[in-house]
Amino acid sequence: MTDYIIVGAGPAGCVLANRLSEDPSNSVLLLEAGGKDWHPLIHMPAGFAKMTKGIASWGWSTVPQKHMKDRVFWYTQAKVVGGGSSINAQIYTRGNARDYDAWEKEEGLAGWAYRDVLPYFKRAENNQRYANDFHGDQGPLGVSNPISPLP
Repeated sequence: MTDYIIVGAGPAGCVLANRLSEDPSNSVLLLEAGGKDWHPLIHMPAGFAKMTKGIASWGWSTVPQKHMKDRVFWYTQAKVVGGGSSINAQIYTRGNARDYDAWEKEEGLAGWAYRDVLPYFKRAENNQRYANDFHGDQGPLGVSNPISPLP
């Protein structure tokens, strides 16, 4: 018998499965529609631009956008173990602190103010440049500046 079934092996699903499986009494099943992150484009920094259609992606697109001369845009959603952390542009960013504060204040989402979520961001980060009040350096998520920054 399985205690927990997690659908989607993206970043959240993998973290949840890992945390739940820390208790040896839990039986955890992690399901993913896609395969392993074997494709070379997944491991190439510039590969993201080629990942929008089919290769480890669902290949979704928007409906024609009326105010964009009916253009259709590809909507990249990962279909691979690792999810969006596998097919990404290798850019780390967080939402603006004011957005989190607004969620708490305007939407009544207690615990979602920036001061409340910041410890979780810090816990996740293994920041190679900063370890301070806003960044952590002991987490599983590697964060660094580009090795060869653009001029």
